[in-house]
Amino acid sequence: MDNNQKYAKEILTFEFFFEKITEDSEDITEVVTIVNNKYEKNAVNVAVGYQTAFNRRDITECDEMLNFPHARLGMNNNEVIVTDNPPQIPDNFFDYFVNNYGWNHSTWDYRRVVQSGPLKVHLLIQFSRYRTDGTKIGSFPSLWIITNQEGHWGIKMRSSFAP
Repeated sequence: MDNNQKYAKEILTFEFFFEKITEDSEDITEVVTIVNNKYEKNAVNVAVGYQTAFNRRDITECDEMLNFPHARLGMNNNEVIVTDNPPQIPDNFFDYFVNNYGWNHSTWDYRRVVQSGPLKVHLLIQFSRYRTDGTKIGSFPSLWIITNQEGHWGIKMRSSFAP
């Protein structure tokens, strides 16, 4: 470990408007994640980057936060989606998401590292999805497995209760 890096550290996010319930809200949700080593720090930064890209509706940037092949276990446990190469999100996804769920943005409820090593970090997370008017669509606990694949930290697997 670099002597200039001291652990444990905290990663604090307020992703501007996206960590607020609505754009006009005065309340900002703070989410603090304790990291104990550089692997955990890298993994948490990937998770934050993914959600930021997702809120921007940037499919290319979302893909940059993934490692491929990428796997997702859906909410009913009867669907495993494996994507061998980008893009992982279809081009029409955000239009579908907005039209079917009224989604506007997502915020973190919590992020907790549950296991870590030099090549893999298990991150227990929960995020909430909101409509433009600030009403909550739902909160979704998830387990994300973030890996170091040939020097690139990215989300390799996700299991969630989100649609």
